[in-house]
Amino acid sequence: MATNDDDSVLVDFEINGRDMFRANMELAKWRLLIGVILVLTLVLPLAYLFIIIGEETIFLQTLPLFIGLPLVALGGQILRLHATSTKYVSALTASQRQPQFTFKSSSDGYDSAFGESFSHTAWKDVMQVIEKPGYFLIYLNRFEVGILPKRGFQPADIPVFRDIVRSKLSGRAKVSIH
Repeated sequence: MATNDDDSVLVDFEINGRDMFRANMELAKWRLLIGVILVLTLVLPLAYLFIIIGEETIFLQTLPLFIGLPLVALGGQILRLHATSTKYVSALTASQRQPQFTFKSSSDGYDSAFGESFSHTAWKDVMQVIEKPGYFLIYLNRFEVGILPKRGFQPADIPVFRDIVRSKLSGRAKVSIH
């Protein structure tokens, strides 16, 4: 689908804790996975050592320590992400929970409105856009990410949005072709 110069997409949604948590989990999954791998690289050699020296009984008795503490740490990180997402959303005013984004194929960027504030972000300042099953992530840099839930789009606007992003970002857009 080719982009017309007058194509425009309005994204209007209400921010909720569930969307924030899902996106934060997506962004943190590699850190959590690295933590699990580090724990396994420490626990597996210890298990092997206990088996070699014939102390399987002691290993089984200390297994909750080797497995339980890392699981508690992993669960704690997930709960921290949930609490952070919930606190962020609850701290927003009612008008700030209703952001609006406008994407035009003829524009050099996109417009956003949060509460009483308006801004324009140039496409040159967008690092990349990645499509996930329930939302789009707009990376301005490695630390600042915008979340656009697909439920905020009209169904016919999603392919138009993909085309606008592809035309403006070329290789920096990782969106599905549907």
